[in-house]
Amino acid sequence: MEFLRSRGVPIPQVFDWDSSASNEVGSEYIVMERVPGRELSETWQSMTFKERMAVVENIVDVERILFGIQFPASGSLYFKDFLGADEKSVDIPDGAGSRAKFCVGPSTEYLWWYQNRHKLAVNYGPWQSSIELLTAIGERETEWLQKFGEKRYPREPLYREFYGHQLVDPLVQIKYLSDYLKVAPHLVPDAEELNAPTIRHPDLSPSNIFISETGSITGIIDWQHTAILPIFLQAKIPKHFQNYGDDDSENFRRPKLAEGVDTMSESDRKVEMELYCRRQVHYFYLGYTSSRNKPHLYAMGKHNLVLRNQLYDTAARPWEGDNTSLQAQLIRTLEHWPEIKAEGEAPPIQYSEAESQECLERDAKQKDADAQMQQVREAIGVDIEGWVLNDEFESAKARAEAMKEEMAQAADSEEERREFEELWPFQDHEEMD
Repeated sequence: MEFLRSRGVPIPQVFDWDSSASNEVGSEYIVMERVPGRELSETWQSMTFKERMAVVENIVDVERILFGIQFPASGSLYFKDFLGADEKSVDIPDGAGSRAKFCVGPSTEYLWWYQNRHKLAVNYGPWQSSIELLTAIGERETEWLQKFGEKRYPREPLYREFYGHQLVDPLVQIKYLSDYLKVAPHLVPDAEELNAPTIRHPDLSPSNIFISETGSITGIIDWQHTAILPIFLQAKIPKHFQNYGDDDSENFRRPKLAEGVDTMSESDRKVEMELYCRRQVHYFYLGYTSSRNKPHLYAMGKHNLVLRNQLYDTAARPWEGDNTSLQAQLIRTLEHWPEIKAEGEAPPIQYSEAESQECLERDAKQKDADAQMQQVREAIGVDIEGWVLNDEFESAKARAEAMKEEMAQAADSEEERREFEELWPFQDHEEMD
């Protein structure tokens, strides 16, 4: 945080911190200045169009600073004196010829710590080449499955029917990770500038952004899992400001309200206005990026880089009973292989037409299930992990119960009703297997 703050990124000043629990407090802690202003999440919905666009513009300006910082390797930022003598690091030159104060060390990205992944004998970084990193995440997930993977039902209950309501075998995922590792060397872009290590905030959600009354960004928090990665892996619109899956947004069409919006019912008009808002934010984020952060736009605008990015993200995703998504992304990569490698260079893996079709059909069903679940979450008012603000918990719980009862009543038989109640995703954890 101190490093980025010194580069002009709006980050609160840190007064004291300890990453160990061996202290008088008995816990890790960080003490920093209070950020003035309000969370963007508190004001976003009530903002005017111009106010929202001003915030998006300011976010792009912050990212322009981040994308402009040069790093010698991928990994995470550390004070040079913090790491032990046996831990790998790459110094960040300070330009004054004095001893480096900061360095790039092992990744603090959340997925490198999730469910005992910090206990594996794998390469945690820093990585001085893209292929090192691409290989490391495949090896990490493979070793985790070999040590901790067990047959299980998919985490997403709606997926279970796609696997015949049978336990899913992690050995299948290990096979696809092996395929990924064969493809990984070919994912590295030839252009040196597309491999430049680039830092980016891991979660630019409105709850992590503070703004003033005039809309300027007063502070951004929650940097602990920040990673430095090659720019071709960092290039994407932040989750909370993108509208992927919408044809108008993906084709960069200027948003327009649907005809007859004034005559729509209140509920239909609300849906249309929400879609219009999402399209606006997506459109203007890209617009501001095109003029203010050209390296980001260049990396984000190339389809073959998007494919590489998507395959990396899917391979790095923790396995939770989904043996489809990684293979499906590998198949899509093979379908666009000429965009990734020079013509005539054969891909290192192949799947039969029948296997590919079966996988992609199952993947489409899973994506439909994901879309259905997202609609349910939005109706209840929870995020993808089921989290909800404390003061909204009881009302969200009531909405979930009402929706569960309504959907159960629509079952055609008692057996179907029991199956629905068993698979209902928002039940107490002790009720789940």
